[in-house]
Amino acid sequence: MNSQSPPPVVADRWQELMDDAEATEAEYNEEGYRTLLIRPGDVTPLTNVPFGLDVLAPGDEFEALESLVEGATFDTSHVYRNEEGGARFLIVVVEGTDADGEDVAVVVPAFLDLAESDSLEERATDAGVMYTHVRPLSDDSRVTFTHEDPGLFF
Repeated sequence: MNSQSPPPVVADRWQELMDDAEATEAEYNEEGYRTLLIRPGDVTPLTNVPFGLDVLAPGDEFEALESLVEGATFDTSHVYRNEEGGARFLIVVVEGTDADGEDVAVVVPAFLDLAESDSLEERATDAGVMYTHVRPLSDDSRVTFTHEDPGLFF
């Protein structure tokens, strides 16, 4: 994990980001998607192997995520972003279809400290892909979403 604290603006804006993520989830529900909102306990940029965003999820939400993604195919990513006070705020949405043909979406609010984003941007741009890794506190499992356009994050 990153030993540095996130920019102070993250704490100030976190509830607003969560409210926006909940509104995004509600919109997907209204459109007929089966959705899951992840409420991160921490977000860390990873620049080695693996690279991407490492998102710590509560245990019950991670179990629900594992169940939701089982047999599902995710083929579309959207990233809604805003920058303020040295941080980039993100709402990552991955859309797909489950094994029964039902539309599913996972909504993940996150942030990047702009001081740490350059190396991640370089890594993702060089690879031509970006990843969002969601894991429980036990760190014994992980669900990884692949985003074919790293520019969505940067």
